[in-house]
Amino acid sequence: MNVVAILVVLIGVAAGDKGKTAGDKSKADKAKAKDDDKVEKGFWKILVKPKTKWTLRETIAPDAKGVITVETYDVRKIGKADVARIRWTLDDGTAKRDIGGSSGRYTQVAVTDAGLYIMEASMDDKAVEKALAGKPSRSDPPKPYKGTKQNNGRYLMILNGLVCIGEGPLPGAGDCPDTCDGTMCISPTDGVVSLYGTWAPGISIFSQKGYED
Repeated sequence: MNVVAILVVLIGVAAGDKGKTAGDKSKADKAKAKDDDKVEKGFWKILVKPKTKWTLRETIAPDAKGVITVETYDVRKIGKADVARIRWTLDDGTAKRDIGGSSGRYTQVAVTDAGLYIMEASMDDKAVEKALAGKPSRSDPPKPYKGTKQNNGRYLMILNGLVCIGEGPLPGAGDCPDTCDGTMCISPTDGVVSLYGTWAPGISIFSQKGYED
C-alpha cells in the first residue's frame, strides 16, 4: 500500500463515515437475528434495578469521544409493578447534556409479570398507575416481531441473548441508501448495552465494553 492509499484509509477511519458504519451494523444485526430466538421470562427486570449505571462509549472511529451514561433512579413500587425513571446523559468531550425522552431513550419504565410499560419521566404515580391498567408496551418474555405499517416500523429482535428494540423504514419504502434504522439493545444482566443509528447522537454507535460488535 503506498503513502497516498494509507493516508486515504486513515482519513476515512478518522472521519468515521458514521452513516455507513451505523447502517452496516443495523443490516448485520438484522441478518443475524432469528425469529425463533427466545429469552427467559423476567428479562425486563434489569431496567428497574435500583442505582444502576451503564456506560456506552462511541465506537464508530478510533478518535470518537462521545460517552453516554444511562442511570436508573427513583425506583419504587406502584401496586405490583416495579417502576424506575431513567436518565440519559451525553458527554461529547466538551459538555454534558440530557438526551433522554426520545428515539428509544426511555425516561420511565414499569415492569410487571405481563411485561414492560414504556412511559415518560414527567408522569407522576397516578399517571403511571393508570397506564398500568392497560396492556404492556412489550410482552414478558419479549417476542420478536417485524416492523409494519400498523406499528410505524417498530420492531424487536432477539440477538445472542440480547433484546434489540428498533424503528426503521416502513415496508415497501425501498432500499435505504444510508442509515435509516435506530436501535437500542438490552442485556438481562448488563442492562442497556448499545444505542446506534438514528436513535444515537450523530447517527453513531455507542456500546458497552464487550458489546462493540
